[in-house]
Amino acid sequence: MIETIKALREGNHLAFEELFDSWYEPLCRYAFSILRDMDEAEDVVQRVFCKLWDQHEKLDIRSSINSYLYRMVHNDSLNQIQQITSHKVHNQNFISTVNNDVNSTSEHIEGNELQKAIENAMEKLPPQCKRVFEMSRLEQLSYSEIAKNLNISTNTVENHISKALKLLRVELIEFLTVLILLQNFN
Repeated sequence: MIETIKALREGNHLAFEELFDSWYEPLCRYAFSILRDMDEAEDVVQRVFCKLWDQHEKLDIRSSINSYLYRMVHNDSLNQIQQITSHKVHNQNFISTVNNDVNSTSEHIEGNELQKAIENAMEKLPPQCKRVFEMSRLEQLSYSEIAKNLNISTNTVENHISKALKLLRVELIEFLTVLILLQNFN
């Protein structure tokens, strides 16, 4: 194993390929045991191997290479769970806030006007971003289902959703401002 670490530090592609071939599947199974989603697990393991290669010249492994890889996968899996949870909570809070505001001030704002503004805002989204957002919000598909349907990674799906929400907030800011002002007066 010391030779493998040394070969990696020297940028030996063959050593890296052998390591990847030997550990990819077991690490995916381990990541799956944490994440319960094989697509996410594979993404985590691929990121770990990318980090390993990107940092190959600075490798300072004091334990075995397999312990090092399992620890990296473990940490990255936990980070992934935290990121997914954070995105879901953020999206749910945003939707809940908008829904509550719309319901509590519906007598002040015409539903048709808001609907037109939403449709106009949606038309301004890039096509792929719009499609991902519609699949998530209208079709109620999970990020992994969207990724599978569109043949993109779940990270790309998350990026599209985040971008769509940012753009929609900007486009609908006047409605959100009115809703907030009206809510403060009620």
